[in-house]
Amino acid sequence: MSLLNIDTSQPDLLKVRTFDPVPNAKYICEVENDLVIEDTKAPDNNNQVVSIILRILDDGEYKGRKIFDNLTIGDTPEARKKSDWKIAQFAVACGVCTKETLSEIDLEAFKGSTVEVLVGTKTSTYEGETKKKNVVKQYLFEGQDDA
Repeated sequence: MSLLNIDTSQPDLLKVRTFDPVPNAKYICEVENDLVIEDTKAPDNNNQVVSIILRILDDGEYKGRKIFDNLTIGDTPEARKKSDWKIAQFAVACGVCTKETLSEIDLEAFKGSTVEVLVGTKTSTYEGETKKKNVVKQYLFEGQDDA
């Protein structure tokens, strides 16, 4: 038998925790997780997805907060044209690839890399409850085409 001890003297131990989104801004983040290609849960497509956890490194009250993003990998050549741009921008912004080396991306190289992101917020309603959450609007890198 394994026992787990919990400090029950914490007054907020059983309170529901809520997290307000961080303000819309640019943040330097670290890729915190191992990147893995997984099948999406959507029954109407065969896309795949890479989930990303970004931890804010900037000093201040938001240091350590997490931003979540997904890179979709389209299941058809047409869908890939629409999804590859974000994958390419993420890889270059993290410094893992250059424009010349994008043809093969090693997902193991991303964990621990730093990246500058432009973060926004999105409002969504699920089961009658409206919530705001952060979204990555753009991965930023030097020499980026802003057109």
